[in-house]
Amino acid sequence: MAIDLFLLCGFLGSGKTTLLVDYLRDPASADTGVIVNEAGEVGVDGAIVANDSGNVPMTLMANGCVCCSLRSDLVHTLSVLLDAPRPEGAGPLARVILECSGLSRPGPVIASLADPELASRGLRLTVVCTDDCARDVEALAGMDEAMAQFGAAHRIVLTKTDLLPPGGLDVRAARAAGLNPLAEVVAELDRGRAVQAAFAPALGVTDLADLAARVLAAGGQGAAHPRIRVMAARARTGISWTDFSEWLDNLAGLCGERLLRVKAVVRVRECAEPILIQSVGTTFSAPQRLTRQPDARDAIIVIARDIEADEIRASVPDAPVELLA
Repeated sequence: MAIDLFLLCGFLGSGKTTLLVDYLRDPASADTGVIVNEAGEVGVDGAIVANDSGNVPMTLMANGCVCCSLRSDLVHTLSVLLDAPRPEGAGPLARVILECSGLSRPGPVIASLADPELASRGLRLTVVCTDDCARDVEALAGMDEAMAQFGAAHRIVLTKTDLLPPGGLDVRAARAAGLNPLAEVVAELDRGRAVQAAFAPALGVTDLADLAARVLAAGGQGAAHPRIRVMAARARTGISWTDFSEWLDNLAGLCGERLLRVKAVVRVRECAEPILIQSVGTTFSAPQRLTRQPDARDAIIVIARDIEADEIRASVPDAPVELLA
């Protein structure tokens, strides 16, 4: 049985620990493993989780932010947690939640999870990012870590929604969707529903072609944030895997840390089915053949910060992938 691995991120004070503690208070969460990582030697947040989580297995790492820690430490910790004996009568773990420091960037954490020791376990990764409704998104514009967290998210959970003015929830949700249209936005005034939705099992493949069409119809999503750009792209018909992978390498090399997310469904001539490619930052997952979705339409979405589409186009004028917006 596949185990869901939730990477819980969000900027300092955005409500990550409160969201996690509220989830762990539900008796139905007893099949959850927790790893809390602190940016410091004293695990304050870890102590909060430990006091409220009952019998949920938890490991506290207090040797620095996840993306700054020795990667083997995280791999070892996760492996030990997955292999730990369960209480008598309890079933196997269904999910593991890794709460990152507010200053963590998800990309390096995900890269460490590609260790062969973990790759064989079939973990399903979902990056969950908390969005503090008490703070103006523009206040985080200068924080590269916050931009990386928003861009990497598969799911954005609005927190402190009770502080929003009447009608403000829809506005804030639209803002989050503008920052990362690839992410599911959890916008709930009901706290219980929000908590459950935050750690629900991973969703299927998004209709990227429909999303790309909406991006193009809106003239790109650049207005959603002064630093984040959402771009739609299209691979030429009959592209080879070699040409497409080289384009991805060039994109990652050009953007570096400015690349936040890539999601692509592409048909390459070496494969009968479309393939799904995803990245968080410059860390790419292995290509996935969409054997159950042979009719999935081709589309590519790129989310980056501090770079315009024209700069990417100019870097490889004859690229086999065309940026459309």
